[in-house]
Amino acid sequence: MVPLVGAVAELLGVDDAIPESTAEWEGGIKESVVRKRERSRRNRLLCISIHGRICKVCGFDPVTVYGPDGSQIIEVHHIEPLSESSAPRPYDPASDLIPLCPNCHRAIHCRVPAFSPDELRSLMGIS
Repeated sequence: MVPLVGAVAELLGVDDAIPESTAEWEGGIKESVVRKRERSRRNRLLCISIHGRICKVCGFDPVTVYGPDGSQIIEVHHIEPLSESSAPRPYDPASDLIPLCPNCHRAIHCRVPAFSPDELRSLMGIS
């Protein structure tokens, strides 16, 4: 990966020398149009009431770490990811959804097709 980045930098004329100021401008306003799949707030609430607020992959409990304010940190994962579904369909909060911490949720979706919770547990060395 590093040689590729170096080749791109060379093509763009990026100097290897470290500039005096490494500060970059950020925070500008950029307008965009986004297509986004709908999610059911009801299914989220039912999933959490059925399964609890503890990550089903790593066991992380955000309330234990962050106190009551941590209760909103847990995310709800679709076992069959919406992005891999060809059409909208009903999802059962008891069998199709599970609570995950943000790190595990991000890790599950870092490849296509998404990792299963069992595959991620195995990668993490959790039995």
